[in-house]
Amino acid sequence: MKHKYSGNYASFKTLFFAYLVGSIVFLSGCTKNFEEINTDPTRLSVLDPLDVRSMFPGTLVGSLVGTNYWASSLTAGLFAQQFASTQNNHSFQRYLVPNSMGSTLYRAWYLNAIAPLENIIKSTQENEPTLNAVARIWKVFVMHRLTDTWGPVPYSQIGESGRVVEFDSQKDIYYGFFSELEEAVVLLRNNINKLSFGDKDLIYKGDNEKWIRFANTLRLRLALRISKVEPVKAKEEAEKSVAGGVMVEPEDNAFREVSPNLPNGMNYQTGWNEQRMSSNFESLFVGWNDPRMSKYFSPALSDGRYRSVRCGMTPAQQNLPDNHYNNTSNVSFKLQPDNMNTTPQTILYTAEAYFLRAEGAVYGWNMGGTAKDLYEEGIEMSMRTWEITDQVVINNYINGTTLPVALNDYFDTPALTDIPVRFSNDIEEQLEQIGTQKWIALFPEPHEAWAEMRRSGYPKMYPLINSDNADVPRNKMIRRLLFLTQEYTENPVAVANAIPLLGAGGDKESTPLWWDKN
Repeated sequence: MKHKYSGNYASFKTLFFAYLVGSIVFLSGCTKNFEEINTDPTRLSVLDPLDVRSMFPGTLVGSLVGTNYWASSLTAGLFAQQFASTQNNHSFQRYLVPNSMGSTLYRAWYLNAIAPLENIIKSTQENEPTLNAVARIWKVFVMHRLTDTWGPVPYSQIGESGRVVEFDSQKDIYYGFFSELEEAVVLLRNNINKLSFGDKDLIYKGDNEKWIRFANTLRLRLALRISKVEPVKAKEEAEKSVAGGVMVEPEDNAFREVSPNLPNGMNYQTGWNEQRMSSNFESLFVGWNDPRMSKYFSPALSDGRYRSVRCGMTPAQQNLPDNHYNNTSNVSFKLQPDNMNTTPQTILYTAEAYFLRAEGAVYGWNMGGTAKDLYEEGIEMSMRTWEITDQVVINNYINGTTLPVALNDYFDTPALTDIPVRFSNDIEEQLEQIGTQKWIALFPEPHEAWAEMRRSGYPKMYPLINSDNADVPRNKMIRRLLFLTQEYTENPVAVANAIPLLGAGGDKESTPLWWDKN
């Protein structure tokens, strides 16, 4: 099976990696050579506010562009089963992840985002509190994706010179996140009317109040992330974030604006016919008559029906007519290349804040509402974000009692689970409902979906049809990516010191992260 670039696939790969090698510093430089990366050849040591503002768009775009999203969707997107692969040259869906995929993400996050952010933070710490605060918030956003992909990563020593740049434990990184976000919110609160990035802010156009709500929602996300490993700390951080004000309105949704020069990274690559709707979505959407199905996905070209793909197929299974990309559902037109210059790129939805609060309320935390009310508000917020505004339709869905369905497919796939949408009286079912609805609402944001599935165990997932990874069987989820070979080569002492931080499992894809106690 081939996509539209299949004839040039090898040359595309060759050029892509040649570009990586020819970049300012190749991967390990993002940890070893930050001093060179962050130092202008003219030795300019102080940037004025105009220079700093001009740097900020690059940090936003650099961590969210097309090749990065391509790597994200073929790693986290497949691990979380937001997508399934139609391409028989993709081993990722069978849990064989080449070093190159991790390299793409590592480079995008460290070099394209963290390096300039360090420059901005250092240049603004004395006289530009709002610029400093927003840059620190975005640094946490990027870094939490990094640590949730690998576990221990360089954090506290970023920007320091030296032959060895040590990795921090994930616990220390998370505690650093909470401090960073709290301090950033205080800076913004104390300087609420002071200009931040203005038009250079491609998310909120310099609205400091919205950045406060974004920061508190991110803090809430991270609090729930550690709820199984440190529940006391999680409760403290969650309650502080809600008290400080989280995202509550559709206008709080965080999207990165797009243009012909800065297209949507997801839309950029959906025309390659490499992914289709996963069977998880089909079982849930059809069973629950979910009106978001047509917002997320398109009917199959062959017969106009919504058809999904299972994860983990062999090349021979992928080549079966039932699984051909013309016979299965691509993303909706809004998410395809024709709209890559108009559809804004997803960063963080307001709906997630409601589901996080709903889970906290189940645990008895003060989340400003009951678990049921917050759960239902989360569903409604997700619907409205996708322009589903008919209150009758929304209410009927929230009160629905139908169940997910078995699929009439080649593999006789059973129903994914047996819960309705209507909020249950059983606590464990409540947690599954919240986790499943949050997973739906996160689309198309694969990294958070993967992280939350590892943490909570929800939604339930179909076992892979096949796993080619002896360390991760087909009925298990891959828990992390391996440390890069470049780090083993260029930063070997730090990697050797980092491996014990992973615990007994060591540097394996089956090793759970610090917060992953599911």
